[in-house]
Amino acid sequence: MLDVTHDATGELLWRVVVRDRFRVDLDYTNSLFNVPATDRFLVDGLRLRLVEVSSTREAVLLQAGLEGPFTERGGYFVAKRPGPALAELTIRIGQTGQQRLVVGGRRVPIYMVGVGEAVRVRLMRVPRALALAARLTPP
Repeated sequence: MLDVTHDATGELLWRVVVRDRFRVDLDYTNSLFNVPATDRFLVDGLRLRLVEVSSTREAVLLQAGLEGPFTERGGYFVAKRPGPALAELTIRIGQTGQQRLVVGGRRVPIYMVGVGEAVRVRLMRVPRALALAARLTPP
């Protein structure tokens, strides 16, 4: 399971069923250039591994300290990046970002937590019966 909790209170906000090698995208609006950007992670056991960063403007990738050459895919500049495997990810909600997670086609609007707040994303192992029950629960 991918659990999204409120960073300050620990309250469970969203839970999404995932499997190993599932793609987890953090979509947001880059605040400096005001353009769409995505940090793509893969589920790697109980960790999220950053594998690429993409945006409609190459400047976003350069601002992030990524080196080219970049590839292009569907109007986005893409930096393939073998990144760290993180046990958890803390995401602060900014005024511009409109951050959302996209997991297996499900959109999780984490920006709704509120500007200045933060969420914590982490993977948890749960019994198969609980995973099946979560799959049957409407989003």
